[in-house]
Amino acid sequence: MFFRNETGSHQREKAGFCGYLIIALTSLVLIGFCANLAGAASVKTAYKYQEIKAISKNLKADSDSEDFEKLVEKSRAFIDAHPKYKRVDQVYYLLGNALVRLERVEEGIAVFEELIKDYRLARYVENCLFELGLAYDKLSMHDKADKAYEKLVNHPKYGARSLAKTAKQILALEQSERNGQPPSPFGPPATAFIGKPAKDFQVTDLKGEELSLEKYRGKVVLLDFWATWCGPCRAEMPHVKKTYEKYKHQQFEIIGISLDRAKPPLEAYIQKEGIAWPQFLDNGGTIATMYNITGIPATFLIDGEGIIRKANLRGNALETAVAELVTENLAKQAE
Repeated sequence: MFFRNETGSHQREKAGFCGYLIIALTSLVLIGFCANLAGAASVKTAYKYQEIKAISKNLKADSDSEDFEKLVEKSRAFIDAHPKYKRVDQVYYLLGNALVRLERVEEGIAVFEELIKDYRLARYVENCLFELGLAYDKLSMHDKADKAYEKLVNHPKYGARSLAKTAKQILALEQSERNGQPPSPFGPPATAFIGKPAKDFQVTDLKGEELSLEKYRGKVVLLDFWATWCGPCRAEMPHVKKTYEKYKHQQFEIIGISLDRAKPPLEAYIQKEGIAWPQFLDNGGTIATMYNITGIPATFLIDGEGIIRKANLRGNALETAVAELVTENLAKQAE
């Protein structure tokens, strides 16, 4: 009797083990099946994303509106179906950009705003903030454009990148000059400023005094962009100092705009060289951007009425031009 009971118990244990084994194998099959389904879905989503990218890549400025409409349709469907996809921020950007190019600017703005609100640190927030500013400028809503550009410039992740620098350049323009098109990468040459009013600024110089072009209206002013680390700037300094000493009592002033990276080396150089004219440390590039400075030394000679008369003067040409303009300015004042 004992032998039979032991045998029956062993058979029950074996049957139970087999049952557990079947359940385990079934679970593994189901898990694998679900994983395959998820993998297939993931591949399908990635394929749709790549299709949208391909459509966008083939678009050109003169492409038919139907091609842009196709991109809009597929992008909207993708965002609705896959709002958590890892690259959905790029799809937002492509959608907003396509809408603006279709002249559906308000719709494009809404798309950019949605991405910026819901995906604040996503990769394409940088592009969307910039495009948002351009879109608002296109509608002549310049105050809203300013907010978008400023948000990009001050962004903790993207504020030091190239688009933020371009946004600074746009902010330095007069609002009436902005039409929703990005500025040329190199902007106008210095000679393009000749004959036009010099762009004013309101800053504080190294001595803590207010500094602006308006402050020196009636005087001939040399706006001098330079830096202590710039070899050609240091080589040119004797000519600048000589010109200043010769004409400083004849309604002539120099404003130095230093592109140095820090104040101590600038202050040390000024003291060593005995530079007496006012200096502003433009390490944020605010004024340099206003005047599209792409290289230094760079100079603008401004008459008593605030009009730029000469640009990029060096050596003896600097003193000659200053002498002529000072003589002209004093004659006008005498009249």
